[in-house]
Amino acid sequence: MVKVKVRGVYTTALTKLLLGRGFEIVQPSIYTQKRFDLKKDDSPSELNVYDRLDRQGVQALGEVEAIDALYTVLRESLFDAVIRRSGARQLSITIMGRDVQLLDAEFPWLSKIKLDIIRGSITPTVKGHHYYKACGASISSVVDMAERLIDRGRPIDEVEELLKLTIRAHYPVDGCEINMKHVKLDGGVFHLGRALVEVYDEKKGLIKLCRIIKGRGMYDGLEIPKEPGDYAITEAKLGEWYLRTRYFSYDGRYKGMYINVNTPIELYPRWIRYVDLEVDVCIEPEGKARVVDEERLEEAAKKGVISKNLLCIVRRKIEEFLPAE
Repeated sequence: MVKVKVRGVYTTALTKLLLGRGFEIVQPSIYTQKRFDLKKDDSPSELNVYDRLDRQGVQALGEVEAIDALYTVLRESLFDAVIRRSGARQLSITIMGRDVQLLDAEFPWLSKIKLDIIRGSITPTVKGHHYYKACGASISSVVDMAERLIDRGRPIDEVEELLKLTIRAHYPVDGCEINMKHVKLDGGVFHLGRALVEVYDEKKGLIKLCRIIKGRGMYDGLEIPKEPGDYAITEAKLGEWYLRTRYFSYDGRYKGMYINVNTPIELYPRWIRYVDLEVDVCIEPEGKARVVDEERLEEAAKKGVISKNLLCIVRRKIEEFLPAE
């Protein structure tokens, strides 16, 4: 039985998962004690799980066997989670002299939804709870207030509608600028630059962005020069597994299109975010399509960074964009 200490916004959902798989919760918070009827237990942990700074998932530090057990639970429970593991190293005070590992788990949109459902089986939880918690302090505090209202008996549908109205002013409108956070499977985050919101249809979840290209080089896969003054038009649907970006020269000449395959797109108050799943479909101006970097995705699946189920979904998505033979 693995002794685990859990802290952060994912605590309730992960505690429910881990208890169901035989983990022992130690050093529980007061809230965790009440929600799960646990006794106070100050015994040392073999595994510590805590929020990432961006609240897009969790990190865990623990003995190798404990990390193995946590990895298994996360992989089997959250099929779209991106899980990165470090090599063993000599660290820690409480487990002095033993090999420990660091695990970093990213929870994309579908993982957050499932964790919402799990949390909702224990305590009042609005739809989007874990997503909202990653939006920043102001929205996070509004969520806390909303869930207190539910706990006091207000209808959940009424509270969720009030929540949306309250936070709407934090979100983009046509004509504003937002950032694009392009997260790689290795954890690196590429900021693709400021993008002008040309259209944002909240009801349909559609967003159209324009970016001005400032650097030189080549558009990978298209084999066409990238020049300052080029511009990119990105069209995306929130929750979709891909986004389309068309590239143009400064005078409007079409240079080609990338279809980026990624985890479902999330919109935050000042940015959009997704995990790039490495594979792109490049479409040349004359219409010829080419798949790029598929081997990187397959390697990530072999290493266990992504699940086999996620690999299958990506392969099906790629087929949608290729012409029938």
